[in-house]
Amino acid sequence: MTFNNQKTKFRILQIFVLVFIMIFSLSSCGDDESPGIENTTGSQNTDTSNMLTSSTVSGFETDTSSESVSNIGDSHTSKTDTSQGSNSQTTKKTSGTTKSTSGKTTSKNTTVKTTAKTTAKATTPTTTKSNTYYPPRVPSNTAPGNLVFTTSDGSGIVDYSNSSSGYIMVKYAGAYSNLRVIVSAPNGVKPQYPIYPGADFVALPLTGGSGTYTVSIYGNNGGNSYYTVGSTSIGVSLSSSSVAFSRPNIFCNYTSSTSCVTYAANNLTRGCDKDLDKVSAIYNYVVKNFKYDYDKASSVAATAYVPNLNSVWSSKKGICFDYASTMAAMLRSQGIPTKVEVGYVNGNTYHAWISTYINGSGWVNDVIYFDGTSWKLMDPTFASTGGIGYDWSQKASYSVKYLY
Repeated sequence: MTFNNQKTKFRILQIFVLVFIMIFSLSSCGDDESPGIENTTGSQNTDTSNMLTSSTVSGFETDTSSESVSNIGDSHTSKTDTSQGSNSQTTKKTSGTTKSTSGKTTSKNTTVKTTAKTTAKATTPTTTKSNTYYPPRVPSNTAPGNLVFTTSDGSGIVDYSNSSSGYIMVKYAGAYSNLRVIVSAPNGVKPQYPIYPGADFVALPLTGGSGTYTVSIYGNNGGNSYYTVGSTSIGVSLSSSSVAFSRPNIFCNYTSSTSCVTYAANNLTRGCDKDLDKVSAIYNYVVKNFKYDYDKASSVAATAYVPNLNSVWSSKKGICFDYASTMAAMLRSQGIPTKVEVGYVNGNTYHAWISTYINGSGWVNDVIYFDGTSWKLMDPTFASTGGIGYDWSQKASYSVKYLY
């Protein structure tokens, strides 16, 4: 009997131990932590505990922050600011979504939408246009009297003291009211300039390079008849190839107070730190605000017309010569050598255009030109990559007759 009682007690103890083990096993199931997020595509588990951090990558500061999952099934959004661009990506994943209670975590399979949104934000400084003011630079034309030719009757004077700077000064004080001065250049070109009696000298450009020039003064006797008042030959050695196109002359006559010059400095070229930027700014203003004067075009004589830049600026109207002279004055006053060129396009259209000297590129021909109908601007990128001495006129049939 005693043995049986002991056996019964032992079995009860076994049952108690088994029940305790079962209870312990059941309670421990809730403590099983999820090892990660299982992708529905079957890819390997990914530990996300350290996925959202603050870091710096390739010079860009990335600010990443995570929002805690407070309820089963909530969407989890992470926002990352970088400078690499903006994109949005949504990924569906199946995971053991967790809920924390008193230090214990329960696991339940569910589908979670994960949205990753990247917003561009660069930490590097943004390049802005400067506000640099470029004042007009206008060299003076003078007649100091060091080297002078005087006609036999004393009525005409040619002062070539500053010929190395690309100009001569001419004055006439005789009986003729209508005169022409022809400056025969060493390159064979013979531009003619209208002058009128008066006490002031007029600046005539020496645009044919270094060499011997012949300067002749003619008085008009009526019609096409002219009398030679006087003529002289002078030797010229220019200080540079662009010097004659860097200052005022009779066809591009301006001072630091000329309206177009002051406007260019105060309103158009401020902050333009490159020559081509100035060319573009001046061109855009003129072609948008000036109108072509067809009445003037049909009435003026090509060999006698002299642009009055203040008058042209005030009316905002002019012929191609007015446009070219105005833009040349504005550019020259900004230190950009500019040729006023007159000639023909496609053999029969008489017009004017300008070429500029750009630092690093040399002469850029026909950067602003008139095609007989409207003004055109050469693409600045094309100009800047054309190389030294690139002749854009090869793109059309241009024939230069005179340079001023």
